[in-house]
Amino acid sequence: MRTSWTISRYLIGAIVPYFVSAWLLLSVVLFVQQAGRFSDIFFSINIPSSLIWQLAAALIPNVIAFTCPMAALVGIVIGLTKMQGDSELIAIRAAGVGNLQILFPIALVGILLSAFTFLVNLYGVPFASRLVRTVAMQTAIYKLESPIEPGVFNTEVAGYTIYVKDADITDGRWKNIFIHTENPKTGEVRLITSKQGRIDSSDQLSELVLEDGLSTTISPDGQREKFVSEKIGEVRFAIKTRRDELVQKLSSSETSVEELGLGELAEYSRTREGKEQVEAGILWQRRVLLSLTPLIFAILGTVLVLRFNRGGRGFATLVSLASLITYYLIAFLGEQLVRTGKISLIAGALMPIGAAVLAIIWFTYGRRIAVFSGIEAKLKLIPEVLSNRFSKEGGHSFFRDITTGLCDFDLLVNIVRYYLLTLAFLSAIFVIFTAFELWRFAGSMDGGVAVLIRYLLFLLPFVYLQLTPSAVMVAILATYVIKSRQNEIVTWTAAGQSVYRLLVPCFALMLCLGFVNFGIQELLAPYANLLQDRYRQQLRSRGISNPTGRFWIAEDNRIYSFIYNESASDNENGVNGFAMYEFADKAGELQAIYRSDFARWVGKSITLEGNVRTSLLKNGQIATSTQASGEVQAATDPFKEVRKKPSQLSIGEVRARMASSESELERDLFAVSLERKWSTIVLPFIIALFTAPFALSLNRKGKAATVGYAVGLWLIFMAVTSAFEQFGLLGTLPPVVAVWAPLALFAMLGTVLLSKVRT
Repeated sequence: MRTSWTISRYLIGAIVPYFVSAWLLLSVVLFVQQAGRFSDIFFSINIPSSLIWQLAAALIPNVIAFTCPMAALVGIVIGLTKMQGDSELIAIRAAGVGNLQILFPIALVGILLSAFTFLVNLYGVPFASRLVRTVAMQTAIYKLESPIEPGVFNTEVAGYTIYVKDADITDGRWKNIFIHTENPKTGEVRLITSKQGRIDSSDQLSELVLEDGLSTTISPDGQREKFVSEKIGEVRFAIKTRRDELVQKLSSSETSVEELGLGELAEYSRTREGKEQVEAGILWQRRVLLSLTPLIFAILGTVLVLRFNRGGRGFATLVSLASLITYYLIAFLGEQLVRTGKISLIAGALMPIGAAVLAIIWFTYGRRIAVFSGIEAKLKLIPEVLSNRFSKEGGHSFFRDITTGLCDFDLLVNIVRYYLLTLAFLSAIFVIFTAFELWRFAGSMDGGVAVLIRYLLFLLPFVYLQLTPSAVMVAILATYVIKSRQNEIVTWTAAGQSVYRLLVPCFALMLCLGFVNFGIQELLAPYANLLQDRYRQQLRSRGISNPTGRFWIAEDNRIYSFIYNESASDNENGVNGFAMYEFADKAGELQAIYRSDFARWVGKSITLEGNVRTSLLKNGQIATSTQASGEVQAATDPFKEVRKKPSQLSIGEVRARMASSESELERDLFAVSLERKWSTIVLPFIIALFTAPFALSLNRKGKAATVGYAVGLWLIFMAVTSAFEQFGLLGTLPPVVAVWAPLALFAMLGTVLLSKVRT
C-alpha cells in the first residue's frame, strides 16, 4: 500500500485543530466539575496558594486522560466531515487514495494518542492521586493550626464542636465563642462560652485560649441530670491531635489503590481476595481500556464518516455521539458484571472493545452484509421521516409566519440545533465522567446502581446550568462562521439585509433562553441540587445517608443541633435528637437549653415531642422541667438551614441567608451567588453580543486560526469571570463588581466588535 505523505499531512492537519479545541473544551468543563469537589480548599483564605496550585495540577492527569479519547472522536468526525462537505475526500479518492490509505495516518494519530494516554495512566494518574493525598494532609495541618472560620461550625478539632460568631482575622482574635464536647462513654456534655479567644500554635501543639469563659456541664445522674455552671476566666486546653501525630497518621495510612501504577495494581490484585481483588482488577482494566480508546475511536470515527459519504454529515455526528455513549455504557455494564461475578475480568474488559470492533466492521462492510445494510437503511429513514413531517403543508409556513421570513427561521434553527447538539455532547461527557468516578462506590453497596441513577437524574439541572454558557458560545460561533464561509451572509447582505438585522433573531433567542434558564434555576434546580448532594453523599459513604450524623445551625442568639431525617421529603417528618441553646443577646451567656427526642417545624414555632427537657439558667440557678411535648417560638424554620449551598437555594432564600449570616465570609459567598443568579437572565444575551460579531470577523481566517481564536475567546471569558468571582468570594471585590464587571467588560467588547462589522 503506497501512501502519499502530502495527503497524510493534509488529513492530519484537517483534524488536529478540531481535536485540540475539543480537548481543551472538554478538559476545562471536566476540570471545573472536579474542582467543585474541593471548593472548600480552592476558596479558603487559610490555605496557601501553593497548595491550591498543587491541587489544580493534581486534577489535570485524570481529566486529560479521560477527555483525550473523546476529543479524538470529535476532532476526527468534525474534520473529516468538513472535508467531505467540501468534496475534498472525493478529490483524494479520485487521486487513487483508498479508504485504507485515508485511515492509515489517522490510525497513526490514534496510536500516538493511545501511547500518550497510556503514559498518563501509567505515571501521571498515580502521581496525581498521591499529590491529592499530600495536599489533603497539608490542608489538614493548616486547618489544625488555624481551624476556625467565623460563622462556620468546626468539627475537625478532635472531640469538639467549635463555633465563632465573629472574628478579626488580621490579629487572630475571636469573639463570642461556643464550644461543645460530649463524652460518649459517660454521656456528660460540656458547653463553654466565651466573649473572646484565640489559638496559640507552636511547632508541635495548638492551644485554645479563651477569655472570660463560662462552663456549663450536664451530667447524667440516675433519672435526673446534674448541672454545674461556673465562670472559668481564662482557660487554656490543648487540642488533642498534634501536628507530628497528624503527619504520622496521614503519612502512614494505607495507600489507596488509585495511587498505584499498573504493575503495582496487578501485584496488589494477586495478593488480595474478594472485593479488594475485584476492585483492583477493575481499576487496572479501566486504565488499560482508556489507553486503548483513542486508537479505537480514531478508527471508529474515520470509518463512520467514510461510510456516510453522501448527505450524512449531521447524521454521522449524531451516530458518533451515540457510539461514544454506547461504548462507555457497555464499559459500565462490563464492570458491573465483573463485580457480581457473572463474567471474568478479561471478558468485562473485552465487552466495549468487542462492541467497537463490531461497529467498525458494520460501517466498513455494511453494504456487503445483507443484515447490516437492512439495519442501515432503516436508520437512514429516521431523518427522512422527520424531515417529511416537518415540511408538510402548514408546518414549515407556521414557523415562517411567526418569524419575519426564511432568513430568521434558518438562523434560529441552526443556532438551536448546534446549541442542543453541543449541550447534549457536553452533558454526556459530564455525566459519563461522573458515573466513572462514582461507579466503584455504587457497585460495592446494595441498591447502589439505583442510587447512582437517581443521583445522575437529579444532577441534570445542575449540569445544564453549568454547561449552557459554553453551549451558547459554541452554537453562535458555529452558526455564523459556517454561514460566513458558505457566503450566505454575503448573499443576504447583497439582497439588502443589514448584518445588524441578521443578528436580531440570535439576540432575541438568547433573551428568551435567559428567562428559561432563570426559571430552571429558581424552580427546579434548588430541590434537585439538594437531592443530588444527598445521593452523592450516600454513594460515597456506601449507603449511609448522613455519616457525620449531627447538624449544627446558628441563628441570631440561638444554636440548633439535630440529626436530620434523610428519608423525609422536605423535612415533613421532622428531625431527631433536637437541642437548642439560647444565649443572651450581647453577653453571650447561656440562658436556656431545650432538648427533645423529636422536633418539627409547624407554622411559626418548633413543636417538640418525646421526653422534652427544658433547662433555664438565671442568676446562677438552673431550673429544669420534663414533659411529653412542648413548643418553642421561632421566626424561621431552622431545619431548612441544612441547605447551606447557594445552588440549593432560590434568590429569596439566598437573600434571607445572607441577611441572617453571622460570618463575613459566608455573607460574601451568598452575596456573590445572589448576583450570579440574577445574571443568569442576561448571560446568554451578553455571550451572543460579543460572540456573534466575533464570529463574523473570522470569515477570512484559516480553519486552524478560526478554531484557535474561538477557543481562545472561550477560555478568556471563562478565566476572567472565574477570577472575578473568586476575588468576590475572598472579599477583595464587592459582589456586584465581581459578577457584573466581567459581563460589562465583554458587553463593551461586543459593542466595539459590532461597530466594526462590515454591513
